[in-house]
This record gives sequence, C-alpha cells and structure tokens, in this order.
Amino acid sequence: MITLLRRYGVIVLAIISVFFHLYLIFTGLIPNLISRPIHLALALPWIFLIEVKGGLLQRISSYLICAFGLSACAYIALNRNQLVEQYAYLEGTGQYILAIGLILVVLEMARRAIKLALPTVAFIALMYGVLGQYFPGEFGHPGLPLGSFLGTLIIAEGGIWGPLTGVSVNVVAVFVILGAFVGAGEGGTAFMSLATKLASRYRAGAAKVSVLSSAFFGSISGSASANVASTGAITLPTMKRLGYPASFAAAVEAVASSGGQIMPPLMGAGAFVMMELLRTGYTDIMTAALLPAILFFLAAWIGVDLFARRYGLTAMKREEIPDGLTVSRLAPFFLIPFTVLLTVLFFTGYTPQFAAAGAIFSSALLLITDDRFKFSLSRWITRLSNACINASMQHGRLPG
Repeated sequence: MITLLRRYGVIVLAIISVFFHLYLIFTGLIPNLISRPIHLALALPWIFLIEVKGGLLQRISSYLICAFGLSACAYIALNRNQLVEQYAYLEGTGQYILAIGLILVVLEMARRAIKLALPTVAFIALMYGVLGQYFPGEFGHPGLPLGSFLGTLIIAEGGIWGPLTGVSVNVVAVFVILGAFVGAGEGGTAFMSLATKLASRYRAGAAKVSVLSSAFFGSISGSASANVASTGAITLPTMKRLGYPASFAAAVEAVASSGGQIMPPLMGAGAFVMMELLRTGYTDIMTAALLPAILFFLAAWIGVDLFARRYGLTAMKREEIPDGLTVSRLAPFFLIPFTVLLTVLFFTGYTPQFAAAGAIFSSALLLITDDRFKFSLSRWITRLSNACINASMQHGRLPG
C-alpha cells in the first residue's frame, strides 16, 4: 500500500513539475522571485525524498532538509512583494536563519546530485565574500554588510535566484522535458536502429554504434547521464557479448555520451548559459556548436577504429542488424519532433522554448502508438507518466 501511494505521489509530483514549466512558456507573467523558488521547490523532493539512500538517520535528515527547503521557497514566493521592498537587505533574525539555511540546503543538494566539486567551489566563493576583507593586499575587498550579502543571494534576483537559475527554469527544463518525451516512446529505439544500421558492419561495430547512437540521442536529450542510461543499456551488453574489453566498452560509452551535451539542436545547459551571458540567439549558439560537435564524434569514431584495428575487434553479426523496413517504420518517431522543433526555430519568430513545446506536444501524441502503428490508450498513459518522471528526475539535478 505504501509503495503504491509512493508511486502515485511520484507521478503527481512529476506531472505538476512538467505542467508548471510548460505553463511558463505560454504565460511568462510570473515574477522571477515566484517562478524560480517554485522551480527549486519542485526539484527538492527528487533529491531529498525520492532518490535518498542510506539508513534511518540519513532518511530523517533528508526529510528535515527537504522540509526546510520547501518552507524557505514557499516563504520567498509568498512574500515576494514585501521582499522586493527590502532592496536585498535582510531584516530580522528569522530571515538570517532562512538565508543561511537555504544556502546550505542548495549546497547539500548540489553535493548529492553532482558530487563534491561544484559545492566546494561555491562554498569557497561564499567564504571569500564573507571574509575577504581579512585577505591582505589586492587579494582582499573592503568588506560587505552580512545582511546585504546574504540578501542579494536569497531575497533578490541574484545568487540562488539569478540569471543562471532563470535559464534552468525557462529554457533548460523545457528541453529536458522534450528529451524525456522523445525517449519515452519509440524515439530512443529509432535512434538505436538507425545507428546500428549505419555503423554495425564496420570494425568494432558495436562500439561505433555507441558513438553514433550517443550523437543521435544526445541531440534530443542534452544530458550525458540520460544518454548513458538510454544508449548504454543496449550498447554495453552488446560490446560485452562480442568480447570487447570492459574498460574499452565503458570508455567509449562515457566519451560518446558526454559528447551528446554539445550536439545540436538541444545540447546541454551550457548552451543556454552561453545564450544568456552572451545575449545572443539560440540559433547562433546552435550553429556555432555544430562543427565542434561533429569533430568530437569523428574523433571518437577514429579512436574506436584505431583500437579495433590493433585488437582485432569484429563487426556485429548480420542477424543483429535491423533491416531497412524496421528503420523506416521507426523514423517518424524522431523525425516529426525534430521537424517541428527546427521549423519553428528557423522559420518563425517564436522563442526556442515555444519551438520545444511544439515538439513536446508532437512527441506526446506519438506515444500513443508503436512502430507498427498500433494504438493503445493504456500504453499512452504509462508512457506519459514515465516521461514526466524521467524529466522531473533530471530537473532535480538542474538547480544544483
């Protein structure tokens, strides 16, 4: 009973998260000090409740951290009008406790989501802001009032609620949803089939399939972890079955999946951060990234080929290669969303978010059928819920 309730709770949270980010595309009227705390609040449960591991003490501490983080986000969103009038200066002991606590929550969230490196750098930067006046010579600064320093980070559109969080809320999250919806149906299978058809007959065919499929899937996910989970689940067992060295198989999948983050049209969060900081169009960033991305995967392909030549790695068997009919049946499941996305991006004046929303809706409609075009309402509902869950799980790793 508890497991069933937990499952329904996860689905409801995922649907709310996806609906909220799609809603922002068509309204754009929610102030930043409301939309960005809501974004963080929707991400917190995935890290501290749903994905939490360990014993009882670990779980209790996670629940308490999550409760504090949700309360802090709710306070900021509900008191936005009052906080704006404070001009980024904290008032009262309660706001100091909230500010310090929320910073610690975000640092812990980053540690759990992406390990220790990023929160360590962030903590050092925070300590420099607080203690920099004690540094000698040019290394120091005149000093900042603590209320102003923490207020800028917590109750103003800087720090936690700054432009980078805005990119996560308004752009990255939408494209993450698109990747999840395409991958939830036959889209992921379509990428794998096309890559297998093109690359499997060459030396180390399974490894080259990994390179191509990661390029294809990365172009619609922009996430290395999602890429590994999707393509690696197929390519890694295949390489192992063909006798490829385990270290080689893992290295190929890791490198190729990492390259998916720079493969247009979606790319990873870095592309949207560049767009925000450089104040340039998304299509310009995408065009600039195309050649480096192609060169990256070409280098990976050549590296695989050289390794295969040295160690005598073979191609895949003929019976493991999909026929042309199978590939053509699967092609619409990624061609239709791609066509919608690129058409809106290049031939209309709408934003990249609006283009992604159109591709998401087309992908959602395609989830109702399979490669033999058999329709199933129950399968559609299951796929939609899985897509929302996968997208929301990745959202949980964005704010960190």
